[in-house]
Amino acid sequence: MPPEIVEAIAPLMAMLGIGTFILIGLKMRLTAKLAQQKDPEALERMADTIDRLMDQSHGMREEIIELQERIDFHERLLTQPKKEKTER
Repeated sequence: MPPEIVEAIAPLMAMLGIGTFILIGLKMRLTAKLAQQKDPEALERMADTIDRLMDQSHGMREEIIELQERIDFHERLLTQPKKEKTER
């Protein structure tokens, strides 16, 4: 894979990974905090919001992986020798 593509995709993957860890930590922290307050509705809303954010993060990661696969496919096509058209 060309270095330009790796330079573009690697930071995105790193940000998604770090963002996922932050969301998991945030969920754990808020769950504990809201459990102390004994407000089940607020806890449920917060958990749902964080779960949706984690789902979005996962979806973005899948899209980036799909884009990497497409780039790899097109690179293989471009590196194949071109077949010359035969004259009739």
